[in-house]
Amino acid sequence: MLIASQLEPTYARRVYPCFDEPAMKATFNIRIVHDPNYVALSNMPAIDVSEMKDENGSLWTVTTFNTSLKMSTYLTAFVICDFDYITRTTQGNEIRIWARKEAIKNGYLDYALNITGPIFAFLEDILNISYPLPKTDLVALPDFGAGAMENWGLMTFQESSLMHIPSDKFTSRKAMIALIVSHELGHQACEILRYFFFMFKWFGNLVTMKWWNDLWLNEGLASYFEYLGATFIEPRLSLDKIFYDHVVQRVLREDNEIGVRSLSESEDKIKGSFSLMSLFDSITYNKGASVTWMLSGFLTEKLFLKALTLYLKEFSFSNANQDDLWTHIQMVIDAQDEVQLPASVKQIMDSWTCQNGFPVLTLNVTTGTIRQEQFLNKKNEKSTDSYNNTWIIPISWMRNGSSQPLMWLDKSSKVFPEMEVFESEYDWILLNVNLSGYYRVNYDKLNLKRLALLLENDPK
Repeated sequence: MLIASQLEPTYARRVYPCFDEPAMKATFNIRIVHDPNYVALSNMPAIDVSEMKDENGSLWTVTTFNTSLKMSTYLTAFVICDFDYITRTTQGNEIRIWARKEAIKNGYLDYALNITGPIFAFLEDILNISYPLPKTDLVALPDFGAGAMENWGLMTFQESSLMHIPSDKFTSRKAMIALIVSHELGHQACEILRYFFFMFKWFGNLVTMKWWNDLWLNEGLASYFEYLGATFIEPRLSLDKIFYDHVVQRVLREDNEIGVRSLSESEDKIKGSFSLMSLFDSITYNKGASVTWMLSGFLTEKLFLKALTLYLKEFSFSNANQDDLWTHIQMVIDAQDEVQLPASVKQIMDSWTCQNGFPVLTLNVTTGTIRQEQFLNKKNEKSTDSYNNTWIIPISWMRNGSSQPLMWLDKSSKVFPEMEVFESEYDWILLNVNLSGYYRVNYDKLNLKRLALLLENDPK
């Protein structure tokens, strides 16, 4: 027998009476009555294990858990199993990984245990916030439809997400485990690639979105940090390439239709549990991560992390929406003079989160003109978005291999004299360096010809 809960988004109400909304946080006292041959796990450590007999004389075990921290109902969790575990304590945080006894015996969970502690330390260091729980259980479930879930103190995973055969050397499998662990830990500060993804999810536990229309604050931020965590653990990973191939490119292929929703939806557009489930999609995870990647790029990682730390500390054990995040980023921007923005953080970021799709930039190197329009799969489609399909776009660029200062396009078309090329066939312009922006680029024939010549002469 194996019982494991999955209460996100609105299933806590099926387990116990509650106001099952993310903003209605509370502390929880959990007690589980179960078969004596099994162990019961929950968000907090067990503080008492006793026995009781029912009216038929059958013997049961009663496991009582410590009072939880203040958290949303969807994060309450329990597992009843006969698994074995391996354990390690890092900076006062007891980490246990539970799995089938055979898998534990064969060492299939050792890699996950070895990287979990360092991921916690990495997150605490870059965010300057201590993990608030005394223990963390990670449970490998043989069959788990949700893939993984960041329940505070009791993370649950599809078994395949945590297992690694010790005889393997560095493989894509280890990279995938590193990603998943990182994401779920990240939900633990704001509630840290799949394993990293769920390790980083203290984003949604410590600071939860006020409602599901801003789900990307949980999932998108965690998706971004999972890649930072994964490359911290496995430095051989090429962060830029992996992030673009697995996150940006994937969602760009989906976010090019008129009917695709925006990243942050208005509450009145989301009705019923069916609509809530539809929010757990590539737009939330991958577009959220891509926009965060771009945001960190034009702010600089240093300022972005500083703002995020302020945000997490301000709203710890509480709720926030995206405007709260923009406000704290703006506070950091206003307190320095190295990074200058063409508009407020809210104006810039709302143009990316509150309208659907993304832009394509067309550069004419003869005139230095850049034009933006929404990239659509079908050219004859037209959007009726209130932003008029205009984004405030950070443009990283280089000329003849030399990086240039960041430029901004804040209207449908703008002339950049710096981007006019000379007659030399070796004078060329490249936009969106390192693919840091959430947009595509189109060039005129002259620049395409010169870029093609460059590649012919130097394919590297």
